[in-house]
Amino acid sequence: MARELAEEAPSPTENPSAKAGVRLVVSLAVIALLLWGFAALADGFGEKGRIARGDLAVLDWLQAHGTEGGESIFVFVSWLGAPVLVAVDVAVGIWLAARRLWRWLALWCTAIIGGVVLDQILKLAFRRARPSVASEFIAHSSWSFPSGHAMNSLVGYAMLAFLLRERLTNSHSRLAVTIGAAILIAAIGFSRLYLGVHYLSDVTAGYLAGGAWVLACIVAERHAMGHRRSESRSS
Repeated sequence: MARELAEEAPSPTENPSAKAGVRLVVSLAVIALLLWGFAALADGFGEKGRIARGDLAVLDWLQAHGTEGGESIFVFVSWLGAPVLVAVDVAVGIWLAARRLWRWLALWCTAIIGGVVLDQILKLAFRRARPSVASEFIAHSSWSFPSGHAMNSLVGYAMLAFLLRERLTNSHSRLAVTIGAAILIAAIGFSRLYLGVHYLSDVTAGYLAGGAWVLACIVAERHAMGHRRSESRSS
């Protein structure tokens, strides 16, 4: 009898509420870790710090080993993180609105617009000058830390991958979407280093801030959805 009761009782891992609680704690811990990494970079890119010396070493090496062919390739890759990304942002928003997927549209707009605003606030807060060689590819003056291409590409393409994964049921397709988004995001960040328009810490900080923002948006949406489900069950 005791064995039958033990077999019928749901284990903690099978309890949806327990799973949601564990996911929430893990997500918040990851967000905190990302923010800590960003703060460490922001505090360490002074002119004589180790981070600044590492930034210059990477910049000098890429400038010494770069080629015109490589620049042409990475100019195109860099476009994927700005004009192309803007077109993707608008297209996805229109598609979600046309499908009347209002919950996903709200999440999408919050993540994308909020990411752009956050990037501008951080740039104005730290006011780090770009590398001296950036003038070849940057026509207008703007601040360097964090990298807007890195941050916005992570926010946009990671959020797009999240929405696609929510609609896909095949595990191989979901994995392919995740890997494809990761490769694209990494390539865009590297393009900014190769072209000499950002330091390594700029790109890394963009990824850290963007990752924290995307994860915060997803966690907030999931928590709100779980709260609505709980209310519907109790009513």
